[in-house]
Amino acid sequence: MTHLLHLPTLLRLARQTLTDPREGARHIMGLNLPRRILMQFYLLELVLSAMSSVIFLSLAPMPDGMAIPAETAVTYTAFEGVVGLIIAFGAFRIGQAFGGRGSFEQAFALVIWAQFILLCFSVLQLMAMIVLPPLTDVISIAALALFFWLMVNFVAELHGFTSLGLVFAGIIVSLLGLAILLSILFSAMGLSLV
Repeated sequence: MTHLLHLPTLLRLARQTLTDPREGARHIMGLNLPRRILMQFYLLELVLSAMSSVIFLSLAPMPDGMAIPAETAVTYTAFEGVVGLIIAFGAFRIGQAFGGRGSFEQAFALVIWAQFILLCFSVLQLMAMIVLPPLTDVISIAALALFFWLMVNFVAELHGFTSLGLVFAGIIVSLLGLAILLSILFSAMGLSLV
């Protein structure tokens, strides 16, 4: 268990996951971490993500001297936390509805792992902002594409599915359904998504 807190080991596993996402998913699921440990890792990842967002917002150039308050990063991180739980539950439940065999704990572990890899990209983006600012947008687009690539492979491995195309289609339909549901919910509460 202590190797999970050793950064060089995590970075090496992240690099291996990028080259073979399904093998990375098997490794993470093979740890069989209990839900309370997963929640601790999830909260730690969210705290690190909030710190990264605060640093990013403080370094990012804003038009007309406008400043984005640090609370925005905290609010975004809370939203990210809720969305991560929804994605984990959706990956578990929807996959099972189509004959998948994965558990919620495995789905949650894979979401946490995907978010850790994306956090590494956030750190890379911060470094790019200091050294070569135009590269930050390219990294953002690459991180979004990477997230979908990882989730497609992770869900396929989680449930034992063979068709990545069908898994991708299922994820897109699920995300559209979630967006419509959130839009209706937010409208009913008098809020706006944008």
